[in-house]
Amino acid sequence: MLAGVCVVLFFIKYAVSYANMMFDWNLIWYFLEDIPYLAIILFILLFVFAVSSEMIKDKQKEESNHIEN
Repeated sequence: MLAGVCVVLFFIKYAVSYANMMFDWNLIWYFLEDIPYLAIILFILLFVFAVSSEMIKDKQKEESNHIEN
């Protein structure tokens, strides 16, 4: 779920930037706008949450296989 939140925030950040550039709008991204390097932070968090989630799923599969055997 946290990885999904990071993806959504990452997408919204670039969607607002793209809309401003393409249509010469002046949209402001009020949510977390003043955080420096936000894109890099979100990108790293996305991988941290996604990898840890997959590791947890793999561990649960291994434990369920041991219980069945």
